[in-house]
Amino acid sequence: MNLYHTWIYEYILNAKWFIWMIVYVLLGLNIIAPVIIWGLMNGTALIKWGKTIKQKAKKKTKQNLES
Repeated sequence: MNLYHTWIYEYILNAKWFIWMIVYVLLGLNIIAPVIIWGLMNGTALIKWGKTIKQKAKKKTKQNLES
């Protein structure tokens, strides 16, 4: 079977829009990858930070209700 003469290769895999879509996806992943890795490595710190903010907000609302 000759891959280069199949319909899938000629009209989808070798299409200009498909090649550019692959380029844009790879470029986007390369730009976003450091952010994803940073988020995974500091995920627990971010969760703890979010919990402390929620606790501070709850304390403020309790103080406002009491006064």
